[in-house]
Amino acid sequence: MGLFSAYALSANRLDRIEWIYRKMDIESPVKLFWEVAAKGLMTKTLDEFMNIEDRLQIPVCFPVCYIPIFSTRYYWLRGEYNPIWKKYIKAAAYFPSLHLTPMFQRGRLVLDGGAVDNIPIYPLLNFCRPFATEQPLDLIIALHFDARYDNRRYFFGETPILDLDVSICNDFKKNHFDFSSEYVTEMLNSAEKYGEKICAILFDGDCSKEGIKRKIDTIFLMEHEQRERNSSADALVSLLNVLGRTFRSKSDCNKKLF
Repeated sequence: MGLFSAYALSANRLDRIEWIYRKMDIESPVKLFWEVAAKGLMTKTLDEFMNIEDRLQIPVCFPVCYIPIFSTRYYWLRGEYNPIWKKYIKAAAYFPSLHLTPMFQRGRLVLDGGAVDNIPIYPLLNFCRPFATEQPLDLIIALHFDARYDNRRYFFGETPILDLDVSICNDFKKNHFDFSSEYVTEMLNSAEKYGEKICAILFDGDCSKEGIKRKIDTIFLMEHEQRERNSSADALVSLLNVLGRTFRSKSDCNKKLF
């Protein structure tokens, strides 16, 4: 979902992804599993979502996990639509438990990139200018579902990083598999209000890097107690990410797809 959202934002197609989510109308985990595993929901959604007329204005970066060795490869997309993108985006969303046949690339089994790096800030700081025209980053906003995540344990430097557990939008309800039209509408509305609240804090007044960092600290303290009281939706994935960081090789994990 994170990759789809990033692609939609870059292609200026947020209306398309909203339409796809609203029309799913899947209420239970059992029905969701059936639609994904037996009816190929991910593939059908991807075919609907990506369009030959797309042009990505903002670079999109996502990880793919390769087995064995549990290694990471980050892929970057930008510019005019290329059919090869779909192949790699499918790999980035591949869960073995949800497919009857394994998926291979480059002679190796692939898994959802979240297994190795579910909150991919690393490539933004280490490879943030893979295209010649890119400028240094002023701010990174990471949206995730890990209540215990704190980027300051892993990243140091001048670029301000705001990480937000978006479960806070729905008071940490555990119905993450509810894609009913009613609930999706509720989530879209609450997310918009949450985004407006965060942006009002971040971009009102002093917007220097130091000013932004102070506001990030304010937001963290504002939400810290609530995050500490709740469990993470991505707790298992976070444990796998420890292995991902261990086996990550900077010399072999960056790739542009044109």
